[in-house]
Amino acid sequence: MQLWTAIALALGVVLVGAAGFQLARPKALPSGGKGERKGEGGKADDAPEVPASTRASKPAPERTSKPAPERSSKPAPERSSRPAPERTSSDRLLPKIAEPNEDEDDSELTVITLSPKMPRLSDLSNDDEREVEEHPDAPAKAIVVDDDAAADEPTRASPFILVSAAGQTDKGQKRKNNEDSYVVVDEHGLFVVADGMGGYAGGEIASALTVEVIEKAFKTQKFEGPAYENVPRRGQELARSIQMANKAVFEKAAGDPMLKGMGTTVVAARFSLNKQRLYLGHVGDSRCYRLREGKLEQITTDHTMAALGFTGPAFAHRLNRAVGTQPSVEIDLIIGRPRPDDAYLLCSDGLSKMVPDEELRQILVETKHPQEAIDKLIARANEKGGHDNITAILVCVKSPAEYIRSLREAPTAEQAS
Repeated sequence: MQLWTAIALALGVVLVGAAGFQLARPKALPSGGKGERKGEGGKADDAPEVPASTRASKPAPERTSKPAPERSSKPAPERSSRPAPERTSSDRLLPKIAEPNEDEDDSELTVITLSPKMPRLSDLSNDDEREVEEHPDAPAKAIVVDDDAAADEPTRASPFILVSAAGQTDKGQKRKNNEDSYVVVDEHGLFVVADGMGGYAGGEIASALTVEVIEKAFKTQKFEGPAYENVPRRGQELARSIQMANKAVFEKAAGDPMLKGMGTTVVAARFSLNKQRLYLGHVGDSRCYRLREGKLEQITTDHTMAALGFTGPAFAHRLNRAVGTQPSVEIDLIIGRPRPDDAYLLCSDGLSKMVPDEELRQILVETKHPQEAIDKLIARANEKGGHDNITAILVCVKSPAEYIRSLREAPTAEQAS
């Protein structure tokens, strides 16, 4: 009995040992060996192979989440021998717009900046070296009407051109009050027409205040508010004076309920005689025409609802922009180059709505002297009904020699009587 017990125990020990040996023996590697598997898949030497039946079901993070100290401690010539671009090209997640060559100059890159304001006229901003800053609320849109006006002229000691002007305002045939105002400031080459609007006496106050503020700014040479960056100094001073007038009218209306909503149009011309330039500030539907070589051209654009594409007699004629109705106002600044024998007509719509352009042209061509032409224009508007106030300024451009000759030929007061 004892003998059989000993034999059974010995046989059990042998069987248990054999089973342990079978479990501990490593499985055979597939063809290719350790080196090839490491180079292709990047696995550590002692990483167990995952059976094919379980590789697809196991998520990728579970395969790589275990630390492998041997990977960082052992050299990996297969990885380091590859060029850096090949190693990182598959890891890029975001597309690139361009892949510039480091050897190329940076000047090959183009930067486009979009702005809600008009482009800077860099060729026109050289007539003054003072630093200017951008107006935050109301830009001045600079418009060049003559191709050669974009090239800046040097300031000469003697004038390129001389101007003579005449102006007049008339109540018309239908209105009880005259809500138009104008001013001629010869010493500054400044000419302004304003056509007021608003209940009570608002229109009269708005136009008179606008003309007064602009005139005072030039006589005192004090222009408030930030300078405009996209226009030359003489043009930006004109725009700033209009902005000052806008502020004055707006504050006046805000302080008196009877004047609420008052405003005015304005067209203001500044001639720079020594630079042969015209700067024309414009808000509303008062106009400026230019007569050149017998051809009449309107060089301002009416700021009405019709200009925005609206139609209908009750709506199209309404202004979409006026001085004094808002804290700031957008201004069209037109830049031109006057020529000898040009004539510039600034007028309220009481003239332009009554007298067709062709009749305006005929009177300007046929009449020799500015005051005589103005008288005829206002008389013609009244003959056609005079439905609104009528105001006009005519500025005639001459060369210095022609200007002196015209003074000699002008009729004296005794001859006129």
